[in-house]
Amino acid sequence: DKCMPQFLDLYPSSSPSNVHSILGANNVNLAKVETWITSRARGGDGFGEVKACLFVRLTTTEGLAGWGEAFILPCRERAVAEIIHSLGVSSNALETVSPWSFRDRARQIVSGHQSLDFSAASSALEMALWDINGKIAEKPICKLLGGDYRLPVPIYGNIWSETQWDVCSLENRAIELIAQGYKAIKIHPMLNHSITDAANCVNRVRTAIGDEILLMVDLDSQENLDNALQFADLIAPAQAYWFEEPVNGVDIQSLTKIRDLTGLRIVTGEKSSGVAHFSSVLSGGAADILNPDIAGIGGLLDMLEVAELANLQNVKVSPHCWNSMTVAAAAMIHVCASIPNAELAEIYPEYLEHGEKFANTGFWLDGQNAYLSDKPGLGIDIDVPALQNLTNDYKITFL
Repeated sequence: DKCMPQFLDLYPSSSPSNVHSILGANNVNLAKVETWITSRARGGDGFGEVKACLFVRLTTTEGLAGWGEAFILPCRERAVAEIIHSLGVSSNALETVSPWSFRDRARQIVSGHQSLDFSAASSALEMALWDINGKIAEKPICKLLGGDYRLPVPIYGNIWSETQWDVCSLENRAIELIAQGYKAIKIHPMLNHSITDAANCVNRVRTAIGDEILLMVDLDSQENLDNALQFADLIAPAQAYWFEEPVNGVDIQSLTKIRDLTGLRIVTGEKSSGVAHFSSVLSGGAADILNPDIAGIGGLLDMLEVAELANLQNVKVSPHCWNSMTVAAAAMIHVCASIPNAELAEIYPEYLEHGEKFANTGFWLDGQNAYLSDKPGLGIDIDVPALQNLTNDYKITFL
């Protein structure tokens, strides 16, 4: 299909100078790296809370800035920020830096000891390098990656709250999102519920939204395989579009068994990083859709490599994005517009209003799709003073 994106050559055989010319990847010299960790905040409509987020800005010796974002979890925020600064210093030892040379450097440093926190740090820095390269080339990132910014990117709304788990709240929230134009929604029924109560929740939400809306079910990594199988039987009437993380993603054997026994479309990957893990998932026939986090897998190049491996087995990729709906979300949409096997991109509706306080994202949503602008790089503009007002931890390192 001429309209579908094609994979770029991740390992071109041409000389480095030709590679940079063809793909728009330029070597740069870095002058400083900055990080901001935002405080938790009330969600835009009060349904959920916005988690802390970690942003990075790389500035070149020419004064050009690129933005990135790292996936973070509680009690690890500053640790990831420290890794970012250390990686920045280490990468600056290179004569010049590009997304490829940075990834090579990060792989040398990690030396096979991959962790989600390290991968989140490298993701943020590589993301910022791509933003810089897009600005140098005066092209959107997806165009550098072989995609087309004019293509609509299908999305879904993730219904997430730390407190509002009851069935009525989920029903009402689902109806609200559908009224906003969403055609696909995801729920987390196992939070604070027994198996039977959770199944009842799924079936009631299905009844409330009707049969035309795609309903995704996330089990948030159950510890018991039998529970996941029992639950799958109980929600059969709801016709779930996908069955996400029924068990921990590292348990490839159990994922394969669930996929074989239930016939449901299995989604896994949000807690994992690095190409090797996803290669093992694919080899085990354990998933129909992979969902590595856009800001946690290790970098956009790793995401593209995983997507290419998945495409060889007719497996889709739906990037996870439990991050701000600004920098990381923009990167996610650019990647989805650049790969032929993209599935629905993840949107946290409760986070959108908060992001508007400090960012012009360069993309817009209509509930069913995301649309990119033709602005270069990620296309995002950050109001730094506004971001600073939301920040509880800021650090700068001169390189």
